Amino acid sequence: FDGHVRVRAVVMTRDDSSGGWVPLGGGGLSHVIICKGRSSEGRGRREYVIRGERLRDRAPVLECAIQKGLVYNKVNPIFHHWRVEERKFGLTFQSPADAISFERGLQSVLEKLDRGSDSPSSLTPEEGDTEDDGQASVSVSYRE
Repeated sequence: FDGHVRVRAVVMTRDDSSGGWVPLGGGGLSHVIICKGRSSEGRGRREYVIRGERLRDRAPVLECAIQKGLVYNKVNPIFHHWRVEERKFGLTFQSPADAISFERGLQSVLEKLDRGSDSPSSLTPEEGDTEDDGQASVSVSYRE
């Protein structure tokens, strides 16, 4: 996973009382990145984090450590959401291209977490990393 994914989106959260999605932190467009860093909840260890920073005042509106078992849903080409434990977050992207870029970055992190774990990987051997031997002949599709 090289470099950061950086997209522009409105960060949303699920309001269980109304059953709808509401903008997080007062709304407005944010820069959302996937990066490796120390999250406030990670007790100092480095991990992959989704961070959102509101464009107009640089206020942090989202910090979510990416964990194995994260459930990711594509509702439509510009609204995706995910769940980590009991918390639900969503992004309304500026464009379908931003949504695709974010999803690919997230899937790549989730694959890395799977491969780096002690539990048996869910990937079959031929779907593993092909970067080392230069034979990137396998195309992995995330669409069920």
